Amino acid sequence: MKLIKWPQKTTNSTVSSTQLHKLLNSLSDIVLILDHNHQVDYINACWETMTAIPIEQALRQSFSQFIHPEDRSNWNQLLQNIKQDSKETLWLRLVTANRDIRWCEVRIQPMHSDRIFPLSATLCDITSQVRHDQTRYANHRSLQSLIDRLPVMLYRARNNKSWTMEYLSDGCESLTGYSAEKLLNQSQLCLGSMIHRDDAAYVWDQVQYALQNQTTFDLKYRLFQADGSEIRVQDKGRGLYSDSGMILGVEGIILQATE
Repeated sequence: MKLIKWPQKTTNSTVSSTQLHKLLNSLSDIVLILDHNHQVDYINACWETMTAIPIEQALRQSFSQFIHPEDRSNWNQLLQNIKQDSKETLWLRLVTANRDIRWCEVRIQPMHSDRIFPLSATLCDITSQVRHDQTRYANHRSLQSLIDRLPVMLYRARNNKSWTMEYLSDGCESLTGYSAEKLLNQSQLCLGSMIHRDDAAYVWDQVQYALQNQTTFDLKYRLFQADGSEIRVQDKGRGLYSDSGMILGVEGIILQATE
C-alpha cells in the first residue's frame, strides 16, 4: 500500500512579518496592543490617519491619555473587567491632534488564553453615525419642545367613551387647565368627563363613523376647563389600526375653536 505524503509547508506559504505589517496598515480600523501597564506596545497606521498624532508619540504611552476625559472612567472600568476569555465592547471618544473628537467603537480582548496581558484592541470610527444620531435626537427634542409650548393638545387615546389618554402634549394645560400628568391613564378625570354632556353623544358617534370608514374626523364641541368655564374646541384626528385593521385607538390635535 502506497503511503500518501501531505505537502509540507514552505517558507513561501508563510506570511512574513513585513506582509503582516502591510496588512495591518491597510486596515481602516485602528489596531493596537496594550502591555500590562496599559501602554501602547503596537499601533497601526490608521491611528495617524484618524487622529493626526504620530505613531511615535503614541508608542510607550498610556492609551488613556488620548481618550476624552469624560470617557476615561469607563475605559478604566473596562480594563478592570477584562478576563482571560472575555471580549469587551465600549464606545468612547478620542481626542485628535487638533483637539477634534472622533467617536470609536472599541473591541478589546486578551491575546493569549492563559493570561490577560497583553491586550489587543480594534477601534472602528463611528463619528458620522453618532453625529447623525445626535442631530436626529436634537431635531426630535426641538420639535417636542415646540409641540409642548403650543397652546394645543396633541393626544393619543383609547377608543372608549372616557377617551382615556395614553399620550398628551404639555399644551393641554393651557387649553384645559389640567396638566398632562393629571389626565394620563385616568378613568375619572379624562377627556370624556370634560366634554359637554350635550355634545358627548355627537362626538362619540362621529368618531366611530370615521373609525369604521378609516377616514379622518374634524369636530367642534364644548369642553369644561379645570375652573369650570366652558371653551369651544376643534378636534382633528384619525384612528390607529393594527395590520389586520383592528382599531387600536385614536390620535389627533385639539385646539381652541374660532367662532
